[in-house]
Amino acid sequence: MNKRHTIPKKNIMYTLNKNGTVYIINESYFYKTEPYYTIVQNEFEGIRTVPSSSAVLDAYIVPICLEKARMAGIPVCEWVVSYAYITLPAIVYGLNYFSTPSEHFVVKDFTSAKKAIKHVTNYGKYPFCYQKISDEAEVAVYTSIFGRTIDCSDEIETLAEKIYAVFNIPLVSLVLVRDLGGYRLSSLAPVMYSQLSEKERDLMKSILEKRVSS
Repeated sequence: MNKRHTIPKKNIMYTLNKNGTVYIINESYFYKTEPYYTIVQNEFEGIRTVPSSSAVLDAYIVPICLEKARMAGIPVCEWVVSYAYITLPAIVYGLNYFSTPSEHFVVKDFTSAKKAIKHVTNYGKYPFCYQKISDEAEVAVYTSIFGRTIDCSDEIETLAEKIYAVFNIPLVSLVLVRDLGGYRLSSLAPVMYSQLSEKERDLMKSILEKRVSS
């Protein structure tokens, strides 16, 4: 296929219409972006749209995301909002307006923790969120496409399906923590099309070829 017609194409928002519902597929759904405003406009006009504006706002704020997932029975990491204190080892996330869950830091000593906190808080101007993890914990990122994952374990596939049922975000990264207790959700984050594997791109292509507009 000519590269000019590669699907999905960088920075392009795709729209699917199926059974009276409009699905918005994009690399991210941040507040004040084209996808977000498209969703809001559709909702204002009474058009059933997936994902909803409330879902994407909740998904990208780590504490809210985890509490919403927990209430749905999804295993999640315990979180704390702090301005300075942290227990190690941990995963650190920013909470300021410009923060993205894509940018998370696994810190195991106070030197790296101090550096990460300084970065995500803009030198102490904002609070941050951290999740205490065990010494043996591993952090892994998986891509969910309409609740489906590629070449993943049954546990991850089940988690992806449950998370999609709660947030209904067509394209999203699942940041998961694995330890002796299994997998737990750490955050949901945007996915750049360039990050997709060949199989994931094929899955996206099979879905997007049915698109109404882009």
